[in-house]
Amino acid sequence: MRGQVLKPDGTDGPGLILGDDGARYTYTQGQVRGDSALARGQKVDFIGLGDEARDIYALGPAPQAEAPAPDPFVAAAPAAAVQPSYSQRQAPVQTRSAPPAYGSKPQPLAGDGVWTYFIRGITKNYFRFTGRARRQEYWGYTLFNVLAYVVVFILDIILSAIVYGGDDFVPLLTLLWFLYQIIPSIAVTVRRLHDQDLSGWLYLITWVPYIGWLVIFVFMLIDSRPEPNVHGPSPKYDPSADAFI
Repeated sequence: MRGQVLKPDGTDGPGLILGDDGARYTYTQGQVRGDSALARGQKVDFIGLGDEARDIYALGPAPQAEAPAPDPFVAAAPAAAVQPSYSQRQAPVQTRSAPPAYGSKPQPLAGDGVWTYFIRGITKNYFRFTGRARRQEYWGYTLFNVLAYVVVFILDIILSAIVYGGDDFVPLLTLLWFLYQIIPSIAVTVRRLHDQDLSGWLYLITWVPYIGWLVIFVFMLIDSRPEPNVHGPSPKYDPSADAFI
């Protein structure tokens, strides 16, 4: 498989590769063949095993940043012509603004809408266990999933009354919807855990009696983290996250 390096391996964590299949794979320098150091934006060929990239080969040299072209007017003009005027020399020096306070978050991005998240969850993102899901995506999917249960349950009551005359109740549509939504429900929960920089395997805690579902419920209420992690940029605070939807 081929892909592009999003983040090289370094002291701040493992490297990250965006594959041509749209998935993101982590890697370490030990998996790079030829002992070549990969750079951001470099094309590579690799083998994807789960969420990891193995046997990585660089395809061509690393891209080089282009130096800005010099201003021809400044280059041709004499030194006296580019000296600041008196008024410019007397202008007050602008100081750099103070950095944001610790714990502050950037302006959140507008969501795609709860209905859009639900439709995307049961279609395009049906088997997507990679990436991150913002809080609005998870609760939008959950809302319409519950409403779908109500609709198919009512239809089962109507169909049972027509077919069996009200003597028996067969929840056929309810069972079919339950089976259909199992995978996307797990997938959106895993992506929501990724948004907290947690492992998707934490979903297995739901099997712990009494408290497992409560722990997951609390994690689903926590806001997105603005900083990127190994699962990708923040879908709520980073505009570049749209490229991974």
